[in-house]
Amino acid sequence: MSTVNVKLAVIIVSYGNADDVARCLKSLTRSDLSRFEVFICENGGKAAYETLLATLLGTDQTLLRTSGELDALDRPQKRLASVAKCRFQDRANVVRVGLATENLGYGGGVNAWLEPLLGLSGWDAVLVLNPDTEVDRRTLSELVAKSAEGFGMVGGNLVFDDSPDKIINYGLHWSRMTGRVIAVGRNAPSGSAPSAEDLGRIDAISGACVLVTRAFVEDVGLMAEDYFLYMEDLDWGLRRGKHRIGFASKAAIRHVGGTTIGSAVASEQRSYLSIYLSARNGVLYARRFAGWRWICHFGVGLLFVLRYILKDSASSGKVAFMGMLDGARGKTGRPDGLPWRQSCS
Repeated sequence: MSTVNVKLAVIIVSYGNADDVARCLKSLTRSDLSRFEVFICENGGKAAYETLLATLLGTDQTLLRTSGELDALDRPQKRLASVAKCRFQDRANVVRVGLATENLGYGGGVNAWLEPLLGLSGWDAVLVLNPDTEVDRRTLSELVAKSAEGFGMVGGNLVFDDSPDKIINYGLHWSRMTGRVIAVGRNAPSGSAPSAEDLGRIDAISGACVLVTRAFVEDVGLMAEDYFLYMEDLDWGLRRGKHRIGFASKAAIRHVGGTTIGSAVASEQRSYLSIYLSARNGVLYARRFAGWRWICHFGVGLLFVLRYILKDSASSGKVAFMGMLDGARGKTGRPDGLPWRQSCS
């Protein structure tokens, strides 16, 4: 059997945000972990793929194209039409840049690399990392060390890029009562760690930066793909079974958030797609994990639709309501006909 012989596989899903990927990769070049490889899936089509390679490759850029014998991961895969094998300029870590056969969504982009990796031996864990993040020097090694203590899903200090002294969340909690997603530890001081009570509330680590062990993936399965975007991290966490959630307090990750589809801005300026998918997938998730209570969750969602309207954002309310109805109908996958980044303002 072929092997990749690395401690950690880092998977990054891009959608036409080459500058974000370049910044993320630069932070990885400073990592104190030696044995890791990077796997990028570009979901934005051939033109975005070519732009990404042009941004990353070159003597004054982050990566160099490698030559020599290719192995199984260096060739097109089931859902990767093209693969460019590269390495960092100043270190030997391999970076593979793949072009998705279509827009696979976040979970699908992760799985496009994770699925073939499962057929190979030699790696211990996978780190799913958003392209609009930067990791500190010790982040990878701290996450790996925490997983070695017997934790199947591990997170770290995820902080705001523009306010790095504040935690975005320690992890995510899904309210069985209301169906709302709660960011545990929001605005806590950077470098802090969750209390035992907070850690016990966490249902999943945010998909912006989540490490899962190989045993976790083999037992729990791949990321859910039919949400397309949002809730796949919570879905993964809620299916974790015996695998415990851990927190590496010395692992620091800066996160801009929402640069791909415009969810990083104020709620009244969020993109159509961000609002639609948040509303739809909240209902889909509730239907899967809340039983009959999903109807109550739907009612709570209607209050948020009303809130949009009262804040003079009727278009946002309309898109959110449309998403909720589609969730109630069981509609999944990539939504068609919605502009990706156009805001509802």
